Amino acid sequence: MIAKTTTGNDFEGALTYGAGQRQGRGKEPGEAPLLVVANLIPGTPREMAQDMRAVAAQSKKIQKPVWHTVLSWKAGEVVSQAQKVAAAQRYCELIGAPIDRHQVVVYEHRDKKHAHVHIYLNRVPIDGGPALRTDNNFYRQPAITRQISQELGMDPIPERRRSLRALDPTKEAAREQVSRALQHLLAQADRGGEEWLALQLQKELIGVRYTHDKGGILRGVSFELNGVAVRGQEVGYKGAQLREALAAPGLQAALGPEVARAPATDTPAVLPKPSRPEPTKRPRRKGPAR
Repeated sequence: MIAKTTTGNDFEGALTYGAGQRQGRGKEPGEAPLLVVANLIPGTPREMAQDMRAVAAQSKKIQKPVWHTVLSWKAGEVVSQAQKVAAAQRYCELIGAPIDRHQVVVYEHRDKKHAHVHIYLNRVPIDGGPALRTDNNFYRQPAITRQISQELGMDPIPERRRSLRALDPTKEAAREQVSRALQHLLAQADRGGEEWLALQLQKELIGVRYTHDKGGILRGVSFELNGVAVRGQEVGYKGAQLREALAAPGLQAALGPEVARAPATDTPAVLPKPSRPEPTKRPRRKGPAR
């Protein structure tokens, strides 16, 4: 499985494409079923986009709130609908946008020889917390898709655009081990801070080096295993990502009940909080004094 991600600011255009309704590129009935809806009332692309824009408007800083990821499996691999739903939810969790905090819409496209789903995320969470970051995806997504493939028993797709240095088996093994250790530790609900993480990694024979600014804020991190140095960004965690991961609520270590009971039909899995924001009331204007 591989993941390709783009960002933008047009929710309606993105969802219209996901639903297979883009003018001139429409799909046949049944070629683009809706699989998952989280924190939204299932509806037309326009209706769901309206809800997502209302939540995105809570943040004045995020200019591109639309996150679009395509999860693809290799041609010929048989993937059940339950596995597609499970992979989509797990991807959201591991990328930093769990479905209990973000609006998520997932469509399956059936117009290619390989199985693939389109995941649409609102980068602005419904609880008003920090928006989903977009940096460092090149390093984060391969590690995430490998983990999902292992968890769900799927076949990984060989990664592309890897340098000769990246293909060093010793370096690759160190990256894999550090990545697995971090994913396990950061998924614990009772995890601590930087000192706790360093102590836990030390038990795995993994050294860690933090870099802080003058204000004591974590800005960088690197690891060492068996004499092999691994940068934080190579395992999906720059200083900022690690700082947020240590401060945020624990990620689910297992798939939720909604995924385990994913429907076998084309009925979408409606996940938490299906409510539509109420329209903002405008204050009455006071007329001139009489």
